[in-house]
Amino acid sequence: MDDKELLIQKYRLKHENNAWYSEKENSHKHLIFKDAFVERTDVIGLLFRINKLCMAKVKYFRGNIEKFEPLKYDYKKGFITVPLWDADFLRHRESGYILDFRYLQTITVYDDFAALCHELESFE
Repeated sequence: MDDKELLIQKYRLKHENNAWYSEKENSHKHLIFKDAFVERTDVIGLLFRINKLCMAKVKYFRGNIEKFEPLKYDYKKGFITVPLWDADFLRHRESGYILDFRYLQTITVYDDFAALCHELESFE
């Protein structure tokens, strides 16, 4: 199974009419992406689409992903390193800052995101 399939499985997306949907209990079905998008993008593109992150963030992290370590949180072990498809957080290697995808969702002003990028790059 490739990373894209593992990512789709992790989020329990349902396939219907050439598209992938999120169906959670007590909520409406949401279109996440179509098959054509899955075919033409990478794991970062899929992961950021699932987490509702904009293209500016996709572009930045795609170009700088080697500067980050993908993590998820285990209640017994704390933060653990995982493959990118399984990540919920990214740790900036130079600064040690841990970025939560939910935090990145809250940044909606481009200048605020640019300031974050500049701060991260100041450690390099």
